[in-house]
Amino acid sequence: MKRFCLTAVAVCFLLIANAQNQKGITVFGTIYGNDTIPLSYLEPVVVKGYVSPLTEQEQKKYSKLIRNTKKTYPIAKQAQQLINSYSVMMNKAQNDSQKDKIRKQAFNDLKFKFQEKTKNLNKEQSVLLSKLIYRQTGFSSYELIKDFGGGVKATMAKTTAKAMGISLKEKFDAQNNEQDRITERIIYCIEAGKL
Repeated sequence: MKRFCLTAVAVCFLLIANAQNQKGITVFGTIYGNDTIPLSYLEPVVVKGYVSPLTEQEQKKYSKLIRNTKKTYPIAKQAQQLINSYSVMMNKAQNDSQKDKIRKQAFNDLKFKFQEKTKNLNKEQSVLLSKLIYRQTGFSSYELIKDFGGGVKATMAKTTAKAMGISLKEKFDAQNNEQDRITERIIYCIEAGKL
């Protein structure tokens, strides 16, 4: 028995000494270029977010924003399509007189197509439409009116809109503006067919 205990102690010392000579641990890895990257497989993790319930006032606010976005987003998309088609035509124009004719035609066409649709918009919907036009085209409503209608018409439109409390130069900024960020989510849901 004494001999067995001494043998067990000697084996333990040898294992400990051998373990101390080995540096690091053995893991699976992959070679990428000249680097060896450790590789580990993890079990799937489900992340669930907590959404705090909305107050009645917040529900009304968001419901109103959803209604306004549903009403104005199609107008902004249609405006984008028309503006893009006229921009292509202007790029193909061979001289300034052709560009002027296309600008005039574009302004009249946009005015004819959207005057009836935008006539019954309230202030919030008008502000949202102006922002959505910026989102779709990358240009403010003021810049578009100036490009297609000229500086005088743009100034008159800006003055009229300003009298109603609307800025035609306002930009859509989903990064820094909370309402724009929520509007972006609403648009995503509309595009995905969830709203």
